[in-house]
Amino acid sequence: MEPITINNLTFAYPGQEPLFNHCDLNISSDWKLGLLGRNGRGKTTLLKILQKQLSFQGSIQTNLKFNYYPLVIREPNDYTLNVLMRSGYQGEQWQIERELNLMATPTELLWQPFSSLSGGEQTHVMLATLFAQDGYFPLLDEPTNHLDQDGRKQIAQYLKAKKTASLSLAMTEIFSIKSLTIH
Repeated sequence: MEPITINNLTFAYPGQEPLFNHCDLNISSDWKLGLLGRNGRGKTTLLKILQKQLSFQGSIQTNLKFNYYPLVIREPNDYTLNVLMRSGYQGEQWQIERELNLMATPTELLWQPFSSLSGGEQTHVMLATLFAQDGYFPLLDEPTNHLDQDGRKQIAQYLKAKKTASLSLAMTEIFSIKSLTIH
């Protein structure tokens, strides 16, 4: 168990009211945690702050390495496996295939152009890539956005079976999670 300790976090976009004002938060790396809140309340901003993509006041202490969904996709017309490898994935092909199999998703998708995949298929291969990487704490930014009801159930079953903890946005329908509401 590795903690994420946030002390006195203050953040505001230029010219706006603070999204966070002297906030303290302790998160355990063995939790599956969901952040709930209306649009514009700072959920995605918090994930960006954890990844050190935004400047803030206060401190965040953790030894965790984060990976993030959705992946940054470059050259989407290339084969999906090549796209995933260029997204920063640091593992082997078989590890992605293993995760796809656990999601009951065809591994043949890896040999199709990424741009030809449906939104749900793209979600599956990106999540498989995230969870195939050992030693990372996944930050999932609304991973069910492009899924139909069956796709949501499929991902829910997959995530429930994962032993890996994660921090997710707006996915209370996915699994029983500890939740934090941002007002």
